[in-house]
Amino acid sequence: MNIYNVIILDESGSMSSIYRPTIQSMNEVISGIRKNQKEFPDQRHYVTIVTFEGNGPEGVKTRRDRVPIQTVEDFSEMDYCPGGCTPLYDAMGLTLNHLESVILPEDKVMATVITDGYENSSREYSGKTVKALVSRLREKGWVLAYIGANQDAVEVARELNIKNALNFEATPEGMSKTAVHFKLASRKMAAAVNGCQALEDLEDLFEDGKK
Repeated sequence: MNIYNVIILDESGSMSSIYRPTIQSMNEVISGIRKNQKEFPDQRHYVTIVTFEGNGPEGVKTRRDRVPIQTVEDFSEMDYCPGGCTPLYDAMGLTLNHLESVILPEDKVMATVITDGYENSSREYSGKTVKALVSRLREKGWVLAYIGANQDAVEVARELNIKNALNFEATPEGMSKTAVHFKLASRKMAAAVNGCQALEDLEDLFEDGKK
């Protein structure tokens, strides 16, 4: 069974104050996915990491594209240099549509957005079109999550029809805690796939990390 772990990561200027903790947290998440692969050897985990900054689709950059977890390289400063605005909708639309076009219908997906601010510079996608895309993918069994700072992440996620949401503080400590929540959520996803659970029922991915 193929599981695609997709991270859509804010690289806008406001992330500059926590860019090193963000890199460290991404590597903690990658480490967690490696552990999931070992725990559930019948699964084949892949990692996609997309960052977004600037104006429109040209600011959306694919840093890792469906790389097998055994060979994925750690995230580094070469991959991440915050600056610019926040084309969140373009990042989500481009990433999710591309992945849908290249994977098999039976493959499983967990796609997570991490951002410390609101959408403000997309040119190809709107909130309405992203919501429709999310709704269609959820019907296919995709699991989507939204992790946000400096906003009501639960409310923003609800507007996009995303049920799994988590607020975080845009501080080194907050990003470190986010990595813990994310690792627990990815393990919960892997366990659900292993147990043949209906993934549309996964609407409490972050509950374990809040306890």
